[in-house]
Amino acid sequence: MYKGITPTFTLTLPESVDLSTAANVYVSFASKVCDVSLQKSGDELTVERNVVSVFLTQEETLSFPRGETAVQINWTYNEGGVVKRACSTIATVSWTDNLINGVIA
Repeated sequence: MYKGITPTFTLTLPESVDLSTAANVYVSFASKVCDVSLQKSGDELTVERNVVSVFLTQEETLSFPRGETAVQINWTYNEGGVVKRACSTIATVSWTDNLINGVIA
């Protein structure tokens, strides 16, 4: 994937997961190369039963270093006053340089 683009990631969980009852959903991006991290939640996400979509801006994709970035979904449920937490496996996306290495209009 090229840095500087504006992708929408569609992350699909197993059918057994139902995020429609989740109290909070988070999508995190992290790079080990330079400790860049990004977290999206709330209105920044489109959450369906077992699918989460997240849009990244030009600035956000340009902030990641060349190479692999980890992506993971975390969510919480409130069950009788107890907060339970779950997460997806960690996936990776690989970033490649763009010849226009900046934000364009």
